[in-house]
Amino acid sequence: MKDEIFISDKKIAKLAKSVAKTFSIDEEEATSTIYEEWDLVEALFHAHTKVKAVHRHFVDEINHAYRIA
Repeated sequence: MKDEIFISDKKIAKLAKSVAKTFSIDEEEATSTIYEEWDLVEALFHAHTKVKAVHRHFVDEINHAYRIA
């Protein structure tokens, strides 16, 4: 099991697009949120290789952390 993983720009862009759509924000703001929560994103990509799964768990964590439910 690797301690560090490479997350491609393509995956980050796809995640940002999904997050932007979910929270009704622009992709720039979504990308900013992703990098603010980078440790979480990295852990999620380590556990789930698919962007769709990472998105689902990321949104759940953000909703819980910021009480946006």
